Amino acid sequence: MTLQNLRVAQRRSLVDMVPLSMPLMIRVDPTNACNFRCAYCPTGHSDLLKQVGRSKRTMDFALFEKILGDLREFPESLEKLYLYKDGEPLLNKRLPDMIAAAKAAGVSQVWTTSNGSLLNPELNQKLVDAGLDLIKLSIQGLSADAYKHIAGVQIDYEKLKEQIADLHRRAGKLHVHVKIVDTDLSTEDRERFVQEFSPIATSVHIDPLMGWSMSGVRDFQLGTKPAQGPDGKQLSGKRVCAFPFYTLSVNSDASVSVCCVDWAHETVVGDVSKQSLRSIWEGEALREFRLMQLEFRRSENRACGDCQYLETLADNIDVHASDLRARLLR
Repeated sequence: MTLQNLRVAQRRSLVDMVPLSMPLMIRVDPTNACNFRCAYCPTGHSDLLKQVGRSKRTMDFALFEKILGDLREFPESLEKLYLYKDGEPLLNKRLPDMIAAAKAAGVSQVWTTSNGSLLNPELNQKLVDAGLDLIKLSIQGLSADAYKHIAGVQIDYEKLKEQIADLHRRAGKLHVHVKIVDTDLSTEDRERFVQEFSPIATSVHIDPLMGWSMSGVRDFQLGTKPAQGPDGKQLSGKRVCAFPFYTLSVNSDASVSVCCVDWAHETVVGDVSKQSLRSIWEGEALREFRLMQLEFRRSENRACGDCQYLETLADNIDVHASDLRARLLR
């Protein structure tokens, strides 16, 4: 099963819902630091982070509690909270507490993504007990040498598999999704990945390298140039991004971005330490950002102009742009 299928299960048409009274999903970044230096990830390139002035930050638990308090201002409970954005969330020691607090606040689904390197039996049990609904574990290679090449770190590959297996044994209702990105994997490696991880995961998948925002600064696709998205569909050259119409991303420094792949924080529309989430969602900055998309002016934003990730979104609202713009201007 692909993660894309998990995301869109029982999905409603976005066009029928816009404008939404609240986000369908909010992403909160527990930390923007990472213990890996993956070649295809902007966080793995310190020179790029320096160029955009992004320093390492870990979200304070008090700020996270404030965010949960803000959710009460919306008319309904939040469907999905994704505790992950720019960094490795397990580096935040209070991640299990954040999960438990979100579930206690009435969030329906809490998901996260991790490289899995910090998993251990004690932490695994804390994640399960906290009520985490889904964890996506990103495998960077099928050997210690492959990890050194792709992620720039030395790991004990067999120990990593043992910790994933331990989490899977404890999982209960927790969905353990294990994926590897196709960094030009051989047919043998693809088969080996499925054979090794299927027994210790709820689902597995091989994802194409889809790139990021500001894709022109570096080849984050590592020369692979995929023709299909994670759902197996052909890329179709979308012009309007659906993200600003149904989601928000809270960065570890409290700034609020429109986009989860905005690693340079070029799509910031608010600051949750000074504003409520609802005021940001209903605010003029986000309204103008949405109009920019619907008027085919996304190149005016440095992150959006050459974004590759746009292609992976389930919604294609290009043909509805004029109608949606009229709705926003009423």
